[in-house]
Amino acid sequence: MGPGWPSQSLVLPLLGFLLGIAEASHPCDVIRGSYSDWIGSAINKDVVIVGGGISGLSAMKKLLEEQVTDVVILEAQDYLGGRVKTYREGSILIEEGAEWIHGGRRNPLYKLADSLGMLTQPLEDSEYDWRLKTSGGDEASEAGYSVAEEVFNQCGESSALQGYYDTAHGQCFLDRFESLYDDGSTSPEEKNAWLHYLNMWALRDGGVNDWMEQSARDVDQFIAYGGEDKLNQWSQGYDALTNYLKSSIPEEKIKLNTPVCKIFWESDPNGKALIVTATNEAYLTDYVLVTASVGHLKERHLQLFDPSLPARYQNDLNKIDLGVADKIQIGWESPWWEKTDPKPLDLHIIFKNFDLPAEESWLYGIMEVLGVHQQPNVLQAFVVGDSAREMENLSTDDVQRHFLKFLSRVTGQTVPEPSFFRRSQWGKNVWVRGSYSSYITVSGDQAGLKSREPLAEAIINSYGNRVIHWAGEHTHLSRYGTVDGALSSGRRAALEILEEIESDH
Repeated sequence: MGPGWPSQSLVLPLLGFLLGIAEASHPCDVIRGSYSDWIGSAINKDVVIVGGGISGLSAMKKLLEEQVTDVVILEAQDYLGGRVKTYREGSILIEEGAEWIHGGRRNPLYKLADSLGMLTQPLEDSEYDWRLKTSGGDEASEAGYSVAEEVFNQCGESSALQGYYDTAHGQCFLDRFESLYDDGSTSPEEKNAWLHYLNMWALRDGGVNDWMEQSARDVDQFIAYGGEDKLNQWSQGYDALTNYLKSSIPEEKIKLNTPVCKIFWESDPNGKALIVTATNEAYLTDYVLVTASVGHLKERHLQLFDPSLPARYQNDLNKIDLGVADKIQIGWESPWWEKTDPKPLDLHIIFKNFDLPAEESWLYGIMEVLGVHQQPNVLQAFVVGDSAREMENLSTDDVQRHFLKFLSRVTGQTVPEPSFFRRSQWGKNVWVRGSYSSYITVSGDQAGLKSREPLAEAIINSYGNRVIHWAGEHTHLSRYGTVDGALSSGRRAALEILEEIESDH
């Protein structure tokens, strides 16, 4: 080996990784060695961005606009966008990740999509084939739905949330439901069915694992852009945003399939950070911007950072979590739910009897099956919380079989074999470990994390350099769990780095 190359003891396991024969529980587990083993082969960069999601791309765009050009994005996966992931198959276009532009005109993404001629308007409620069913196929009570809707809306208001700051968001739902639901004319089974429906609704829209886990104070810090029910979309796919951001970035500044496995942030005598990838590359940089999901950081920070992150930051990571909300997407050659003049289906489901076979119990995590906008032959369902994790561990064939059987039972109709089927598995993705929304836990709030501000604070090494910066939806103080929040966080981090560069000069 020539000078600057890692030793043979390092190269052999890396070759095993590249050939797909390494036996490791995580793609980065094959990486070995210390700072001194890697520094000789390091490539110098002013800034290294870890992660090519929306926050990383946004940061890169801003840095390039300000003439900071010695920058590279290292993305672990084979695509850009992170949890923005559009999938196409023939004439079908679905969003495996982010789908909507929440909040209407106040959302900067609304203005951007509109300026690019790629904005669609949401359908009115009257344009849907709206159905309310039990899991056994009977008609469900509209009165029960009205109560669930009222409770859901009330527990999104600051006036209600402030009374629950020291406890869980779910407690608001439980209390309001108990006070509003009149069960004098209904069975206990129906009341419990609507409470379960409300629970799944809260998990789906909040992107959390358990409604008794999320701090009500955290919920109240979210700022809605004039109502989150204003759901616009990108007409040609959400990856139009990814492509827009990427269009201003030279191709050579983006490296896909390049997982970052180690960040040495205290070892360099000049106070820089040394980054090592699973592809046997090393980068020496003044600033590293980490945009990885908080799910990945919680799982891998002890292996990723050398030395470990400051105790303060580690403790704050333990006070936040990332939920799992997966999607089931299924399509046919034509709509089967209505033969003449079909509308997009909007099927709401309550479980009066929890009598599904054990292997199908993941279906309890579904409360609505909805037509996909601009895809008249495709239906979609969210699967949330523990049910999502159960679903992810099943084979695709089993998930499809269970879901078709369930649809037939609920609708009372014969459901034909589909021509398209896809399900997401965000929890199993080792680079994400969850879906769209992070949340401060009740225990985290009680332990002192009252906002996300500490998660966005740069890490200063012993040389006095603010060497590690952070971005991503979990670092936004008021628009966490949104794409515009991720976009804004990347720009904010880039501005921080620009200030550092300017002060150094």
